[in-house]
Amino acid sequence: MLLFKDKKIIILELLLCLILGVGIVFYVQNNQQELKKQDTLFYYVNISGKQRLLTQRTVFLSQIVVTNRIMNCYNPESLTELRSCITQLNSIHLILQNFVISTIVSDKNHSTLDEIYFGGGNLSFRMEEFLNNANKIFFLQSTQDILRINQELLHQLEEDNGLLASLELATLSQQFYAQNIIKESQFYSQILLYGAFLICGLQVLLVLFSLTRKSNS
Repeated sequence: MLLFKDKKIIILELLLCLILGVGIVFYVQNNQQELKKQDTLFYYVNISGKQRLLTQRTVFLSQIVVTNRIMNCYNPESLTELRSCITQLNSIHLILQNFVISTIVSDKNHSTLDEIYFGGGNLSFRMEEFLNNANKIFFLQSTQDILRINQELLHQLEEDNGLLASLELATLSQQFYAQNIIKESQFYSQILLYGAFLICGLQVLLVLFSLTRKSNS
């Protein structure tokens, strides 16, 4: 222990080691949390894109159902797939809507999803209206009524600033939100790394200072 004869240098070295150890533990835990957060964000981006595809598929299947009714052709597969699409759409809609309510409403600086869902975009109401109309296909008996519902679904989806445009905008917003959060997390991780390098540099300087004092003495 001749190298660290000076008690003040020893105490400072120990303090720096303690700070570095705590920083490393915090950095590892933070990285694990950020990886989980990234997986969650990518999950929301993926199901947001899937939601857009499912709405298009729902309209397409409703057209098949109408065609089958007109031609008196019984095709249970298309009805089963349509019901599955509607069920998935409803589930995804609830998941994304809850995400916006629980996360985005209190963090509007990072995303415009709140405006898309509950503001001018009114996506929450539009999606619920679309799902309600799609469900009517299973209860209507008249071919004319089913054809009318199909036309309404198509109009809701593809009209100017309609559902499809809102869903595309929501997916882009999800992507931008994920990118912003990931960039912010990477920035904080870099600060932690720079702090660790600074502490290591201070420890090297202390060792050099101690060696210089010993050689002078």
